[in-house]
Amino acid sequence: MMKPADRIKTLLVGLVVAAAFCGAMFALNVYTGPLIEANNAGAEFGPLLAVMPEGAGFDGDALIYSASQGTGAGLSGVPESVTAIYREKSGMGYAVKVTAVSNYSKEPMEITLGVDAQGMIVRAQVDAYHDTESYDFRVKDPSYLDSYVGKDSALADVGTVSGSTFSSSAFKTGIEEAMSALVANQLIAEGVKGEEQLLLELLPSVFPGIASESILKAEEIAPSGNIVLAYQAENGSGFAYIFQDGERMALAVVNASGLCKIYDAQGDEITSSCGDLAEEAKAHAAGGQADQNEAAQAKFAKMVEGAGEMEALELPTFSTIVAGASFPVGDQTYFGFYSRSYGYKDMDIYVVIDQQGAIVNLDAKRVFFDEEYFPVAKQVDAAAYQEGFTGLTGQSWTEDTAMISGATMTSNAVAQSVADAFEAYEAVTNGGVDQ
Repeated sequence: MMKPADRIKTLLVGLVVAAAFCGAMFALNVYTGPLIEANNAGAEFGPLLAVMPEGAGFDGDALIYSASQGTGAGLSGVPESVTAIYREKSGMGYAVKVTAVSNYSKEPMEITLGVDAQGMIVRAQVDAYHDTESYDFRVKDPSYLDSYVGKDSALADVGTVSGSTFSSSAFKTGIEEAMSALVANQLIAEGVKGEEQLLLELLPSVFPGIASESILKAEEIAPSGNIVLAYQAENGSGFAYIFQDGERMALAVVNASGLCKIYDAQGDEITSSCGDLAEEAKAHAAGGQADQNEAAQAKFAKMVEGAGEMEALELPTFSTIVAGASFPVGDQTYFGFYSRSYGYKDMDIYVVIDQQGAIVNLDAKRVFFDEEYFPVAKQVDAAAYQEGFTGLTGQSWTEDTAMISGATMTSNAVAQSVADAFEAYEAVTNGGVDQ
């Protein structure tokens, strides 16, 4: 049996050991705590400092908006793509985290943007890239990210990267939405867009068939001097022109059939008051537009047994449709539309619609099912896929009909072509569109 003195001794030893342990832990925490905190801060703030001016810093009050944490309830007009906004502690500006998605995206692209107190971009960087590597705009144009430096929210003269249009467009959209969040909350002043920039930004809405453009020098194509810039769609769908008409500027678009429309910087159509500009635009387009009708009509004739004489259609739409024809089949009238949309590769898609508005045949380049480009092709019955469109109308079809998992980009192109064919059919059979 342990004597009282021994028990006291053992207890004292235990207390000493416990005290020593606690002291060691305290000392360890005192020493390592700041290091851990610094490391955590470095992980959070490191990417932010990389896009801010030299000497910038962030502290515990830096985060003023977080989509995941619910921080920043006082901010409004923040797009869903913006995940976080940080304020630099000395007033140098803001760092914004934003995501972007393109037709190539497996997961959202993650972007960090630095903006100074004057509303000018300091730097933009990609933190995580999940688009197709062969279309990485940073590789195709190593100077592209630098084109954002020094720009305000107007992003004047910032374009996209040829050969990586979808990914670079997604990146630009992400930057635009990050800047719009700062502007909407009066954290920076809004940049002023010039008339030419406003007109160019109308293109996707007034001529969605132009997927990518080639800029031509005005002096090479417009001896009259009225044309400031000209764009020719690589898919052959038509042209777009920026005109200088006295003190005002205007946007003219000409489709594959030679139909012209003109818009002002506010997006209002002014064709009726710009006859001379319309004639100049149509004249230039006529000299550069390849006629797709003969080849398209030959294809339609092969697609429908008993097809009669073809009559070329004047296209009233500004889409990916580059040629169209009507033709008799027995006592019925059929309509064929040739679309050149853009998927993984350039697409040639032909859609024939009967007079009731239902698809009777759809065909496309076989590269769509080529195993060299699409490993999923082994699992796809090409004939069954195409036949799946038969009988569908503009009211009954959905984009899901076109989707093939593993070939999303090209599936989207098919969906776009079908949608454009139905739009053209409705316009042709219901009196066309306003001209």
